[in-house]
Amino acid sequence: MAKLSIIYAYRNRDFERIKISLESLKNQTDTDFEVVFVDYGSTLDKANAVAQILNQFYFATYYYIAHPGLLWNKSKALNYGALKSDSSHIFVADVDICFATEAVSQIKKNISANTFTLFKLSYLKENAQLKPEYQLDVKLSDIKHHGTINGMIVVAKEDFLSIEGYDEIYHFYGSEDVDFYDRLSNKGLKKTFDHNTLFYHQWHPIQNRINDAKLLKNPKLFNIKKINLVHQLYQKNTNAITPLFKQDIKANIWCKDDELTQKDATLSFELVNDHANVWHCIKMILPNLKNEIVCIKVTKDIYFDSLKYKLKKTLNKPDRIPISMKTVNDLMLQEIVLCYRHHNYTYTISEDLNTIFFIIKL
Repeated sequence: MAKLSIIYAYRNRDFERIKISLESLKNQTDTDFEVVFVDYGSTLDKANAVAQILNQFYFATYYYIAHPGLLWNKSKALNYGALKSDSSHIFVADVDICFATEAVSQIKKNISANTFTLFKLSYLKENAQLKPEYQLDVKLSDIKHHGTINGMIVVAKEDFLSIEGYDEIYHFYGSEDVDFYDRLSNKGLKKTFDHNTLFYHQWHPIQNRINDAKLLKNPKLFNIKKINLVHQLYQKNTNAITPLFKQDIKANIWCKDDELTQKDATLSFELVNDHANVWHCIKMILPNLKNEIVCIKVTKDIYFDSLKYKLKKTLNKPDRIPISMKTVNDLMLQEIVLCYRHHNYTYTISEDLNTIFFIIKL
């Protein structure tokens, strides 16, 4: 029977759930598998800790790609994992999943030509948390509900690569998995579903409930979940097989040593949150620069809170028009997603949320 590669995509999650997931793989009835664990830009302290955990499991290989200055992109992480896979078939997992002892064996039973298979996932209640020394003893009362769209899929590596993998236009969270299934179906593969209870999801707060209308230290783009959904539906309705925005998943793999700092910049712009200047810099200057490492620093200007400015505004004679730092953030993130997602860049927001740095190699 075919060897299986289990791919995890990870960034800055807590360590206990990773160990629980990997512990559940130690007791599989079928041990002919490997784990390709892709850390997409965790902070160095978390990366070192996770690497030590992975070293405890003979079947797992840890890869650190990207760096903390890049936006979270699960598609890029999974595509890299597929390239590193040493198996004919790939199973996409998640750090929150625990495997029943017969899970690998059952996954392989679903392998057949021109087919991909999705799986049921049983979501555990908050009070049904497992311990690192993991013993699979899940009771029916521990399960909150079951889900059918959850990111888990087994597919031939050849088919994975033939549709250019996961679409890397998807950033943050949402729709990259369904889009992947749609494009496999559009290619002519048959979709099947395994209804066995094989996977248990460790409880955690729902990530996409974080308020993306508010500026946070961890970058978020307003309404990105819905934007991703609209793009997924567009590609489905146009019967896309490869992504609308062509990509080469073998290119543009950045590592922690590639992280850019202000010292690397060959050209710098220091701005305040004035609408005209920020918009001009991002939309008009940046696209016309080449062979530069550009640093754009935008700081919240206290002038816009001054009595002088408020008086000018009252008289309808403001000399400048401010934009919120959240609007600055969204403007920059839009450009990264659409235009610069394959570039090496560093994007950071200060702890006080008053300064944004965007450094990019053009």
